[in-house]
Amino acid sequence: MNGTCSTPACENESRWPRIRRAIGFCDHCLADLIAKCDATAIALGDAPRARFRTRHKPCGAIVDVSLAMIRRGGWVCQMCKWIEHGAENRRLGYPNLVGDWPVERQEQLLAAAGMRSLHPLGDQDGNGPLNVECLECGAAQADTLFGVSEGIRLSWLSCAECNAKRFKPTQETIRTRMESLGLRLVGEFTGDPGLPLSAVCTRCSTPRAVSRTAVCGGSPPCLRCDGSKLDPDAPHRVYLIDFPHLGDRGVYKVGITHCANGNRLRSHEKAGGTVLATIEVA
Repeated sequence: MNGTCSTPACENESRWPRIRRAIGFCDHCLADLIAKCDATAIALGDAPRARFRTRHKPCGAIVDVSLAMIRRGGWVCQMCKWIEHGAENRRLGYPNLVGDWPVERQEQLLAAAGMRSLHPLGDQDGNGPLNVECLECGAAQADTLFGVSEGIRLSWLSCAECNAKRFKPTQETIRTRMESLGLRLVGEFTGDPGLPLSAVCTRCSTPRAVSRTAVCGGSPPCLRCDGSKLDPDAPHRVYLIDFPHLGDRGVYKVGITHCANGNRLRSHEKAGGTVLATIEVA
């Protein structure tokens, strides 16, 4: 079981497993969220950080967006932007700078960029927008003919998704970073910095499950060796949090955390909780 959808009052099963009560939605609620963004769902992702393929209604562009963009209630459509900018550039006389692009020239450019057009091509100038799909990773995006051409000239990867992957940490990079903190990585890094990593302390051999985000946020690498860095005599906070989406009537949680930072409370809020009260105790 993946757990219940995070939408209040929805009892459907989440599309993906809600690990450690992370956010998760059913297909119906995801389609509703996308519809509120003035778009229609084409293909839903199978994880919180997956790509969600949509069709933007105003321009008809097929684009891949993140769950965060969907939950914000909309995104800046690159296709709509380039259509608007193209019209303004033509008014200002910029077509003389970007040149003419017949269909044959566009096809050659896309072949060199490793892309295919998602819509029929037609003769246009370099300001003309393109809705394309990467042949390497399958990501859909919008750009201009001039933009794709300039990207190749500057040795960029034409696909924004592939270009971003060049800067993401690898398994070996994460292993090295964890070893510098006294942890030996025994699990695989999935690419999601928020998911717990299985590790073992190199000093006391205690197993530890901690995410890269948590470690970077100040959580002790090893609770036994490094947990003592938190002063037990320092002030702490007792908190009351409401999780209205859990169960039939919601769930209340009472907990205690240190005052060094608010990471613990923020993690509960990310999981859909609402902080009702906090009391500082000595």
